[in-house]
Amino acid sequence: MLIIIDSSMLMLPLEKKINISYEIERLVQISFEIVVPQIVLDELKRLSEKESPSVKQKAKLALELANGFVKIESNTNCHADEEILRLALEKEAIVATNDTKLRLRLREKGIVVISLRGKNKLSLFGDI
Repeated sequence: MLIIIDSSMLMLPLEKKINISYEIERLVQISFEIVVPQIVLDELKRLSEKESPSVKQKAKLALELANGFVKIESNTNCHADEEILRLALEKEAIVATNDTKLRLRLREKGIVVISLRGKNKLSLFGDI
């Protein structure tokens, strides 16, 4: 099972002190591979260079965290949310995101989503 992770989820560990790998393993309980689309890496790189100091710090940590996951090619000529949605449909993947709008769009398409619920726990929305 592929799990596509986006920038909002990669930035959570610094914000909420969450071990996202552990939380995803706790929720999914089947063999999985976390993948990071190139467009997400590009977005984090941009944030680490051009945003406020706190966002820069979160983005830099997120890039370090992303190094531990498999990178996948993606179309970088569109919006990251559109590409994540396309990849999730194409690969029948779960998406780990903390972006409310993206989560709602994914659920409308029947895509399983992992997202923050409460202060420091991730939850699974949909059935695997």
